[in-house]
Amino acid sequence: MTDVARAGCKDTATQRPLGPVVRNLGFAPSVRSTISMRDHTRSCCFITHASVDMAMATSIDRKRRLSAADFLEALEGRLASLKPAELRAILMAHAETLPAGERRAFLAIFEKEDEAGKAGGKRRPGRVTDAQKLLRDIDSLVDQCGEERHGGKEGDWEDAGEDDGWDHYEPAHATWPTAKIDALFERADAAFRAGDLALARDAYQKLLDLVAGYGEDGFDADEEESEPVGTTDLDEAKARYLRALYETTEPAQRPAALLKALQDLQYVGGPVGIPEVIGARRAHLPDRETFLESWIEMLRHERSDQFGFGIEARRLLFEAVRVHRGTEGLAELARRDGRHIPEAYRKWVQALAEESRTDEAVRAAQEALQALPSTGEIRAWIAEFMAESAEKQNDGVARLEARGEAFRAMPTLARLSALCEAADPIGKLKAMVHAETARLRSVVANRSRRTGRDGEMADFQSGHRLLATLLLLDGETEEAIALAQRAPAVGWSGGSHPGPVVIPYLLCAATGGATLSTGTALADLWRGIDADEPAFPMWDLPTEDGDLDDEPEDAWPGMSLKPRPVRLTRFLQAQIGQQPVDPEQRARFLKVAWSVAERRVKEILDKKHRRAYERAAMLVGAVAEARTIAGDPESGHALLTNVRQQFSRYSAFTRELDKITRRSPLLPSPPAKYRSW
Repeated sequence: MTDVARAGCKDTATQRPLGPVVRNLGFAPSVRSTISMRDHTRSCCFITHASVDMAMATSIDRKRRLSAADFLEALEGRLASLKPAELRAILMAHAETLPAGERRAFLAIFEKEDEAGKAGGKRRPGRVTDAQKLLRDIDSLVDQCGEERHGGKEGDWEDAGEDDGWDHYEPAHATWPTAKIDALFERADAAFRAGDLALARDAYQKLLDLVAGYGEDGFDADEEESEPVGTTDLDEAKARYLRALYETTEPAQRPAALLKALQDLQYVGGPVGIPEVIGARRAHLPDRETFLESWIEMLRHERSDQFGFGIEARRLLFEAVRVHRGTEGLAELARRDGRHIPEAYRKWVQALAEESRTDEAVRAAQEALQALPSTGEIRAWIAEFMAESAEKQNDGVARLEARGEAFRAMPTLARLSALCEAADPIGKLKAMVHAETARLRSVVANRSRRTGRDGEMADFQSGHRLLATLLLLDGETEEAIALAQRAPAVGWSGGSHPGPVVIPYLLCAATGGATLSTGTALADLWRGIDADEPAFPMWDLPTEDGDLDDEPEDAWPGMSLKPRPVRLTRFLQAQIGQQPVDPEQRARFLKVAWSVAERRVKEILDKKHRRAYERAAMLVGAVAEARTIAGDPESGHALLTNVRQQFSRYSAFTRELDKITRRSPLLPSPPAKYRSW
């Protein structure tokens, strides 16, 4: 058995049947079914490491594929449980499914075993590969790549540059030797499997260093080959290298040696950590407990952020703590270091939830909120976890309280949307909106005053889209208009500009909240308010100042990167219905909307932001449609005519405008002399 608890029929990391192992082996469906049924009737035993509450060799914080050690252990358990006739039947059934090109290789497996049997049932001792030859071949390839990368290049560029500037011959780039690298990795793998760890360490190090140089100047990546290797599994190679490095390094030097190797190779392949190192071989990891104690202590105090390695160091820390001490270890880490490593609280809560210890997870979340600073993404995540738990319990008040906590910790449009959805069913929407508007207004004002005091240009955008949305929901339309008028003409694609919310709101309010027809630019503009928000917001509330900042916090290991849904239009639509406008207000809203939109259109065209031409045309079309719906179609048509005349030399823009008018049921098709078919 390996270090980690294993069973013949379950993956110890997930406690699920190991059906995927059979699928990975390529067995036929009927055979997989037979094995799966047999597995479920067989009892499973687990070996627990003395100091580990949860034995884990593979997945801890995220789904991982089966490690080599776990795979071989599980396979051996299955083979041991089969009678010879059953094994023969399975192999024959599998053989029938093999493509013609794989049949000889399958037969060769048994031919090699036959030869070994004739030699007395054991392979002759000796190394699979000659160390000097393997390392010499790798060095030769490294030298060859170096020559092809740099040979003659500087002279070519210098001579050409003197003659005719940029119009010169570009020296040919070398082709990346993918096939040769794969072959050398296979030889390094053979050394590793044979137990020659010193050779494997040296070979893997040289090859991985070479792969790390992939994409540097002097090499052209093959269009059909997007990776630096072909058949080589870089994650597996890294894990084997780290295991070989571990076992060939003095115990006291292992933590520092592994950390340096991980730093050097952080951009080669995917993330690899202690579970992969443990699972690289079936043999026990020597001095495991002593190493993990030192490893965790070193990572706790690791402050190096070399090329962004600080994020990876935290992932390695949480992973090692859970391997060594289980979920209780994460609790200890959070309570001890949570102030400067707040992510530890999230990992603790997440681990309890994964183990279906829901009540304990909620209590841990409550403890985290007591300990964490009042703002920050981690606090927001903890509060969202509590909100989801309250929703499952149909506790509307607790859900609203938790959603409010999440929004105040890290205000975003998506969290405002979730907060509105929690407040509305229990009749708290109006009071909540009013309170949050006042709070955010104060925060934004503090930001503006401080930037002015520091002698910097006041940033009128930070958080203004969110504030404008709250102002509109609170009925403070004029204040929202002021934000839009002071904002820059461009920059709507950023997360803070108020324009994408204020302008469609004004146009829809001017129409009296009319139902928008499909195909209209105004409908598209309105739907844009509910565009999904990026997982990491464009601005943040730092812990110390409670102030708006333009930069998000660091990415957190394991944090979901899925866009967050925004569903605010129904609340804005309801506000329009509760706050009808008179003819004078309607005219003002239309005038303000066009004033802001016109500035944006002019800026886009003057600066030739071609990618924004479609959005500029949509704005023009939406204003024209709103005038039409408001009862003044002549004004809408005149606007289109004036814009076409004013910007007639921007043919790409007028083509986009023609597309808008042809699609809209409210606008006339472009006159013949303006048509761009």
